[in-house]
Amino acid sequence: MFFSKIWFFLIALAATVALTIALVMPRPAERAHVENEKQRLVVACSVIDILLGDDARNRVELASAFASKVEIVSALEAASGVASIDEARMKSVRAVGESVMEEMKGKRKPDFAVLIDKRGRVVARVALDQNDFGDVAAGRPLVDDALAGYLRDDLWSHNGTLYLVTAAPVVKRETAAYAGAIILGHQVTNALAQRLVKSLDVDVGFYLGKDEVAGSKTLAVEASPLVDAVKGIAGADLSQDCLANKPIPITAGKDSYTALVARLPGEVSARQAYYTVFIKRPAALGFAGTLKVVNQSDLAPGSFPWILVGGAFLVMLAIGIALMMMESDRPLRRLTAEAVRLAKGETERLSEDAHPGKFGSIARSVNIHIDKLGREAKSAKKDMDQLLGPSPEGSLGTIDLLATALPAVRPGGSGPVSSPPPSEFKFTTAATQPGVTPAAPPARPTGRPGTPPPTTPAARAPTPPPIRVGTPTPPAMPVTPAYIPVAPSGPVTAPAPMPPPPALSLDDDILGAAPEATPAPGEQGAGTDYFEQVFDQFVTMKKSCNEPTTGLTLAKFSEKLVKNREDLMSKTGCKDVKFTVYVKDGKAALKATPVKED
Repeated sequence: MFFSKIWFFLIALAATVALTIALVMPRPAERAHVENEKQRLVVACSVIDILLGDDARNRVELASAFASKVEIVSALEAASGVASIDEARMKSVRAVGESVMEEMKGKRKPDFAVLIDKRGRVVARVALDQNDFGDVAAGRPLVDDALAGYLRDDLWSHNGTLYLVTAAPVVKRETAAYAGAIILGHQVTNALAQRLVKSLDVDVGFYLGKDEVAGSKTLAVEASPLVDAVKGIAGADLSQDCLANKPIPITAGKDSYTALVARLPGEVSARQAYYTVFIKRPAALGFAGTLKVVNQSDLAPGSFPWILVGGAFLVMLAIGIALMMMESDRPLRRLTAEAVRLAKGETERLSEDAHPGKFGSIARSVNIHIDKLGREAKSAKKDMDQLLGPSPEGSLGTIDLLATALPAVRPGGSGPVSSPPPSEFKFTTAATQPGVTPAAPPARPTGRPGTPPPTTPAARAPTPPPIRVGTPTPPAMPVTPAYIPVAPSGPVTAPAPMPPPPALSLDDDILGAAPEATPAPGEQGAGTDYFEQVFDQFVTMKKSCNEPTTGLTLAKFSEKLVKNREDLMSKTGCKDVKFTVYVKDGKAALKATPVKED
């Protein structure tokens, strides 16, 4: 899995780099956009400042032309010579001013005019507070400069409205004496603001503190940031405001804007009069904003390298699949196939070296468990061997009751010790021995267990084994009564000398049952029916193997099975024992199998 992990690491690294680039790339673009916005705002602010200066010159020329009118000069000269200004004189002078303003319609007609005599008294007002007269206007910088012979412009505020005002002296040409001064005012309106930014692709607004006076676009702008920016402006040179200030973000409803403020000169500066140039911030700022403005044309085949991206994706996918197949799928299939062979018995262990990486670890774990099971099986087999002798080859948990010899002790007492008979030893009847009259064998019970035996059973005595031909006759031994056949009647023939009895085996233990060992009816206990079935199968199997069944009784057979069952149940803790008749080496044999569950 090493190369697959390395490949996935490289893919993750490439994806991380791509995502980092995607997240970082908008930031330089955003900085460039912010710098571009600043440049646009600075240029627009400077242009508006220049346009306001040009407009001031035009207004000064208009005021100079207004002041040079003969009617204006005569009216103000006459007013300057009287001690007080009455209403009649005010109305006559106002009429003169209205007629002159009518002549200036094509030259940007002023919104108001103020006619002042050389003493600084207001003789008449036209279009604005025109019923007010006689007050002294002298003392205001603009009026003082005009009475001193200067052409000046200024910004005044009146009733929350900004006015661009221009003052010009009224001079009598013949005597070059000052007859007074005139003041023309032009209101700052939305039309003026729109005219100023017509070719700049920005918006402008004029403010008195937090109050908007006029603007090129009607917006409910949050003015607090603008006021704070004006307060933060340092320096007395207002002409440098556009260059020195920094753009600030402002909001108007749900829209965001970038604004640049500049102070307005003149008397209104004391009331925090300023104008601001602002542009709407685009939505494509940052990664999310860039995604929002992506359109279909941006993803067109001509604009986006789909072939290159798709090819790179397919190549990376193919390499990843190939590495996974090489390092994961194929080893897993090999391990699965070998596990199937292990389950079928075709192999005893898994090959650890044939499986790399974690699959080799799995194979080692399985082999460790197989070894553990083998050790446990050997231990269990050893315990069974200690209990009932070694089990037949290949049948763990099944005990061969006839596979081993029992101790050389008969149930009725100890017999003579001698070497076992040769392998060719066969059971024979008494008829095969010369001079010996066979006794009638004991009759086998014909009824079910628990029923009394027949009243006339034929007694059957065990037949001693014949002497093997070709071997020397062993010395005569004392014959015990158990081995002397008794004839029912007639003369008794002396028996021939008998060889010593061989060591007893399990067959002998079962086949050598004496008649007195037969249990009484009802003493065989539970399981006698089953033992009778096993007994019948065992007798049948011995007959089929051409083995003698002389002396084989159900009582002794059942006693042996009961004893073995009790020993096996006490040693293994099993629920029951199952006995099976089978053929081993051409002879009938018996197996005991522990039953763990009901």
